Amino acid sequence: MIRPVTIALAVARKDLTSEWRTRELVPALGQFVVLALVIANFGFQIDSHNAAAIAPGVLWLALVFAGLVAFGRAFTAEREQASLEAMLLTPAPAAAIFAGKAMAAAMLLVLCEAVLLPALTLFFGTPLSVPLVAAVLLATVGMAALGCLFAALVAQVRARELLLPLLTLPLWIPFIVAGGQAVQVAMGASGGYNQALGLLIDFDILFVVLTSLAARFVLDD
Repeated sequence: MIRPVTIALAVARKDLTSEWRTRELVPALGQFVVLALVIANFGFQIDSHNAAAIAPGVLWLALVFAGLVAFGRAFTAEREQASLEAMLLTPAPAAAIFAGKAMAAAMLLVLCEAVLLPALTLFFGTPLSVPLVAAVLLATVGMAALGCLFAALVAQVRARELLLPLLTLPLWIPFIVAGGQAVQVAMGASGGYNQALGLLIDFDILFVVLTSLAARFVLDD
């Protein structure tokens, strides 16, 4: 059990080191979410009464589109350098390689969320709390697993920029629904926060297991 975990961490460290050296994706995602919030701030008539109702929708719109960009680039280096085949020729399990890629992409999205959540508080005046952060992070886990699986699936397809949203967005709906409910409650709305959080955990377990089982077939193709 230690060896696959070590391999996954090594793959994630490689991707994060590459991003740290190039600094291409994280600054762009940070600028994107801030611009999205600025546009929403001027596009809606926001006051103290409707800020809590509008903010969750803006949060998930920015998060979904940032996730599509982050996960869409998860296999860019392997596609350009043809290094994925070399990784698969090693004794490393395909599931461990996939887990490392998903962990790295999820960490990049978490860095984006570290900009998004304080900016949301700044523009909309919504509270930044532990329940809010927990809901977003739990949704990120399952979204990363699905996003990276479909990114690997369409990596060699010419229309990958079009296919990735078409394949990913329908399966992200459970995370958006449950996560949206949890975020609304964390921002002061009425509802069952624990129930929504439980659904997010169930979805995370389900899709992490399914994508881990499917990774070998997707990467081998």
